[in-house]
Amino acid sequence: MRQSSSKLIAILSCILLAYGIAYYASWKCTPVDACEESTPCNELNSQPPAEEIAEIEEGPYDETLAIKEGDTLASILSRIGIPPTQAHDAITTLSKVFNPKDLKVDQEVYVIYENQLEGNGYDLKFLRLRGDIDHDIELVRTGGGLFQATKYRKELKHEYVDVKGDIKISLYADALKAGASPKMLYDMIKAFSYDVDFQRDIQPGTEFSLFYDTYKDEESGLERPGELLYAMLLLDGKPFELYRFQPPGGVPGYYNAQGEAVKKALLRTPIDGARINSGFGNRKHPIKGYTKMHKGVDFGAPTGTPIMAAGDGVVERCSKYAGYGNYVCIRHNGTTKTAYAHLSRYAKGMCPGKKIRQGDIIGYVGATGQTTGPHLHFELIQNGKHVNPQKVTQLPSTKLGGKALNEFKTFMAKVDKLKKERQPVSLTSVQEIHSQ
Repeated sequence: MRQSSSKLIAILSCILLAYGIAYYASWKCTPVDACEESTPCNELNSQPPAEEIAEIEEGPYDETLAIKEGDTLASILSRIGIPPTQAHDAITTLSKVFNPKDLKVDQEVYVIYENQLEGNGYDLKFLRLRGDIDHDIELVRTGGGLFQATKYRKELKHEYVDVKGDIKISLYADALKAGASPKMLYDMIKAFSYDVDFQRDIQPGTEFSLFYDTYKDEESGLERPGELLYAMLLLDGKPFELYRFQPPGGVPGYYNAQGEAVKKALLRTPIDGARINSGFGNRKHPIKGYTKMHKGVDFGAPTGTPIMAAGDGVVERCSKYAGYGNYVCIRHNGTTKTAYAHLSRYAKGMCPGKKIRQGDIIGYVGATGQTTGPHLHFELIQNGKHVNPQKVTQLPSTKLGGKALNEFKTFMAKVDKLKKERQPVSLTSVQEIHSQ
């Protein structure tokens, strides 16, 4: 009897426990006003409302696209599903303010697009890219499916940069290592090349200094150098200083502290950081082995070193020329020519008939033709005869006087003050230094 009672109690306990579990599950699954009888609870928990589903599917979408090697604007728009016809219209409109061929590897293009109302592709709504450090480019799709492109000028922060150091290898290599802008270094070397022999005058330990302005985009960190205002080389213990100055009614140029213009008829040396391997005159030919007239000066320098035009003129020849290898000849006037031989390659755009300005890069040092190593063979030809470039008397330089000299002295004082202060000032351009 006791055994039967125990079994009955156990059965009743199981029944009550089952009802309790079922009730708890029903209560948890169905809060007030949450479930309808015809809608399973697990479906409500796993699917968003229909409005949210539509919003997710329709967009719009925004994306930043990075330009990779071989990409074009058309290819990246195609990659995100923009139809070819629409991409063509967008690029055609954009071309009015920006050349799509100017896109560079790693450049970013920000786009906004959304699903087409009809079809499987996407509609481009907005595009933005950096045209250059000074400008942003925007493309907007307006009513009727038309595009409108706009070029916006960015506000840049105007600053000054002062770079100093000692020469161990060459002015270019050591100043670049010290943080100088390549463009400013090129301007400095070109300015000093009228009077400085970079092979003989520059010794290890020679001090240098350059001071220039720059424009910085604080958002991207990109910088654009402005103008080289001041440059100095300490030669034989004495500072050789140059200032960039624009005389009243004249063009900007470089002047020494006495107000003398540095620009002359020909550069003293058409290359930086070079050493003279062989001078002008009779010598034993290094390859042929017999004594022969050496009609120029050989400047030893690493392959790829830039070569500058010694003066203004017109390219008369730009081609291979017997033992000279890759060769350039420039006609400066009716009586004077300069020639450059053994180039590794020519500068872009070099061809016969091209007008050249003094200091323009015309090619790069190499070892083409008959040569034992990389160097520049430089010749000066006057009245049809080869002469020694190292002994040619340069034309006298222009010297400031009167009002122009007084303005130059004032300008020098302002630049020297800026160098000492090294504080940002409210100047929108270098030219404003003249009027302060």
